[in-house]
Amino acid sequence: MGFSYSVIPILKKSRALHRAEFGCLKKAFALNVTLGCGFACVYCYARGYAISPPKGIVYLYQNLPELIQKESRLLPRGTPILFNTASECFQLHPDILDVTYRTMAILLHRGFNIGFLTKGVVPEGFKRLFSRHVNQLQATIDVVSLNEDYCRLFEPAAPSGLARIEGAMRLCKWGLKPRARIDPLIPFYSDTEESFKPLLKAIKECGIKEVILNYLQLRPRIIERLQKELPSLVSKLILSCFPKESWDTVGSKTLSRLIPLPMRKRGYENIKKQAEKLGLKVIVCRCKNPDLDFTDACLPRWFKLEKPKKIYQPRLFEN
Repeated sequence: MGFSYSVIPILKKSRALHRAEFGCLKKAFALNVTLGCGFACVYCYARGYAISPPKGIVYLYQNLPELIQKESRLLPRGTPILFNTASECFQLHPDILDVTYRTMAILLHRGFNIGFLTKGVVPEGFKRLFSRHVNQLQATIDVVSLNEDYCRLFEPAAPSGLARIEGAMRLCKWGLKPRARIDPLIPFYSDTEESFKPLLKAIKECGIKEVILNYLQLRPRIIERLQKELPSLVSKLILSCFPKESWDTVGSKTLSRLIPLPMRKRGYENIKKQAEKLGLKVIVCRCKNPDLDFTDACLPRWFKLEKPKKIYQPRLFEN
């Protein structure tokens, strides 16, 4: 299989587990299998980080399983671990999938809970592992549209929306209870009835019962990328939905621009109305919509934020 990106194995020298710093996930333990992502979504905030590699390059932390072997010994069983806060562990490359499998297997066998958000498709090779640990897993499938033109424009190297729905259906058959995340909703492209009605119907039919919603947020480097990687008329239309020129702190310390409240509220209500007709529970992400009064936390069902656990670090010469 040919890939539109190069995977370069590297050794991770810092800790594998770190504290997430954004909104609902703040203080959670998180890890990333790679630095960079081959899916190349134009709106991806992680591509704007100073340490992110250029488009087409993905660094794979090949020693991640060994690091997790050591670090997981310092955490109580049942501690939630979140994958993919700034990357994608289900990229199609076999080396990435191998490290992902071995890392998840260590954590699951040791009794940890795993949550992951993915635009990828979990391969059949994970069936036995996942089927044995369904109560420790919370999968969230990010799919914004089934329209192929949308996917080519905004998510050029990611699996199609339909492929992700089929992958979610497979997870349901394995016994998992995946959620769907429609994020980011992009005005005029994925928040129209023409887009979200068939998507919600497909989500319902594959067995998913819960949907999380969030509109696109702008960050400084996302603006540059939209202008560079999208047709001029498309980027201008999207940017026109962000009339405010100043930046706000959203989530924790992240500088962002939000679509005006009336537009977001109307969009969420339209989608929520249609979803509830289908019997789907809808959550509007609280950390990315702090000015809305009908939002909720989008955490996994077993996630408890009130008492975050600390990694115990023994001191030198400790008795």
